Amino acid sequence: MAGSKKTERNRQLRQNRAAGIGDETGRIPVRQKEAGTTICCVVCKAELKCTKTNTEMKTHAMSKHGQANYEESFPGAEAVAPELAAKVAKGGGSAGGGKGGTGGGPTKKEKKKQMAAGLDDLLSAGLDGGKKKGKGKGK
Repeated sequence: MAGSKKTERNRQLRQNRAAGIGDETGRIPVRQKEAGTTICCVVCKAELKCTKTNTEMKTHAMSKHGQANYEESFPGAEAVAPELAAKVAKGGGSAGGGKGGTGGGPTKKEKKKQMAAGLDDLLSAGLDGGKKKGKGKGK
């Protein structure tokens, strides 16, 4: 009789601890997220996360300091944005769920197409898509 999954997992954790892999309990993290780039505002010293479009920095500079050019408040932000955009474009940005369709399965558009094809098959076979005809009012 095979051992349970809990027993198998505990055996693997013991092996990891003996080999010095993972944390102190032997767990190996699935995904290690690198820290995002933050840039400090030179006017008020607020740290904001640098993104592809730098929208937070633009709104901060405009609303807090009345500056239309956010590059004055956040020097170097304009140089970091293209690097982030390139990183996301090559697939190094998001390492998990979310948008993008990188999960390996069919995209939403493909799923809709398959559903429509399945319904067309049903309709061509003479079956309806689930609507039931009932008796009218008063009958």
